Amino acid sequence: AWLFAETGGATPAEARAHAERLVRAASADAVDTAVVTDPAGQRALWRIREDAAGTATRMPDGGGTSRGSAAGRGGEAWPGWEDCAVPPARLGGYLRDFRALLAQHGLRGTPYGHFGDGCIHVRIDFDLLTGDGVARFRRFSEDLAALVVAHGGSLSGEHGDGQARAELLPKMYGNELVALFARFKDLWDPDGGMNPGILVRPARLDENLRFGVLPREPVDVAFGYPHDGGDFSAAVRRCVGVAKCRTEKAAGPSVMCPSFRATGEEAHSTRGRARLLHEMLAGDAGGLITDGWRSTEVRDALDLCLSCKGCRSDCPVGVDMATYKAEFLHHHYRRRPRPASHYALGRLPLWLRLAAPLAGP
Repeated sequence: AWLFAETGGATPAEARAHAERLVRAASADAVDTAVVTDPAGQRALWRIREDAAGTATRMPDGGGTSRGSAAGRGGEAWPGWEDCAVPPARLGGYLRDFRALLAQHGLRGTPYGHFGDGCIHVRIDFDLLTGDGVARFRRFSEDLAALVVAHGGSLSGEHGDGQARAELLPKMYGNELVALFARFKDLWDPDGGMNPGILVRPARLDENLRFGVLPREPVDVAFGYPHDGGDFSAAVRRCVGVAKCRTEKAAGPSVMCPSFRATGEEAHSTRGRARLLHEMLAGDAGGLITDGWRSTEVRDALDLCLSCKGCRSDCPVGVDMATYKAEFLHHHYRRRPRPASHYALGRLPLWLRLAAPLAGP
């Protein structure tokens, strides 16, 4: 595990002195320590932290509980208990109890911050694809909510409660106060039209899980997807909405995503395209796109993708939209005429060979 700590001071020398004092205090228990003052080195380290929301969704080995966590590739891990917080003074005890609870439920998780605030972000290898896995997700959620409250914490430290937490709010506030929330909302929204089923009279936390509508068996594909067990659905599931693809201008070596920078539209970002592919795979089971590989909505969203593979290198979870686009177009135009540009560019090596005898010296 790595612990990043920033120190400050009236001068750079004072900030460094504080850092060195911290290193001396930690040296007995740390495997190694380093004081990084070079701005480029600091940026490189912070990029690891910034990418953690994505990279933590892949466990370091194949021991994950999600379907498809084959040997030789990391198992899948998901949000679900992403934001609970406890008083910083109680963080150590809470983390020990948290890890014990993970072990009790046969789960693993990778925390990645913000320890200084007592707020824990973590991806856990929940199996959200099977009934047994979802039942375990629910049992763990109920037990963890009780643990957070026992440590004087909050189920949500930085973000909202939403459907993921609302059912458990009585554990933190008590039934009487939650009932007052409902009465207050009803005064202003007697018809229940504003954000229904979220905080007041919420849906169950294990309802409406987005993976529940995906195909249970791998769909027939042309590419191998070796890092996803040959499963196109698993490849599409890689996108967890980090939104690093929604950059408005280039920053350093990053190139993702040029079509979003040009249009500013979600549908032309890597995340937006992944979401449309998810809806396509869901189909009649609950997706918004029901014509499968023939979908014109997905085709139009992929049309501006340059297949530059910027997402393959820049995305923290390695979404490879260029391959997904090629997969989709293969099925979309199968046994159908393609646009003339596909023949002109796709067969360019053939045209060059045919034209070679006509080339001058």
